[in-house]
Amino acid sequence: MKDTILVGLDTSSTKTGWSYYVNGNFTDSGVLNFSKQKNSGIRMQDMVNSIYEKLSTLKVDIVAIETTAVTRNASSQRMLTMILGAVYGWCVNNNVEFVMFRPSEWRALISKEKKGRKRDELKQWSVQTVEKLFKKKVSDDEADAILIAQALVNKYE
Repeated sequence: MKDTILVGLDTSSTKTGWSYYVNGNFTDSGVLNFSKQKNSGIRMQDMVNSIYEKLSTLKVDIVAIETTAVTRNASSQRMLTMILGAVYGWCVNNNVEFVMFRPSEWRALISKEKKGRKRDELKQWSVQTVEKLFKKKVSDDEADAILIAQALVNKYE
């Protein structure tokens, strides 16, 4: 019987966190980092190509991803939406299940505890939660990717 591979993604145009689950068990994670590339067009292409390469290499069956939340910055919103669409297109093209969560939705599937409301408080909560659940110290991008995938696992347990 084939293992089920789940990848969680916390996307951005500069740093995208990814997590790797096999049969519902957290196995690996990391960050695709293109923050040094100042040209946003090149950075977007590099990020999308890197995400495609990661998904192909991991032979993924399901992608869990955070949907874009409305931000104050229209340019950032457009870039995040483009990345989300690129990942969706890759999933459709490769017959991979695509699951989107709103930020509040995946956090509620992880824990019912109060998480804070400000961006920095939420990032700190994610890092601390991953350390508590998996005994792993990670960046906030990586933590969110781990927890987004874990939310999907929790939803079906």
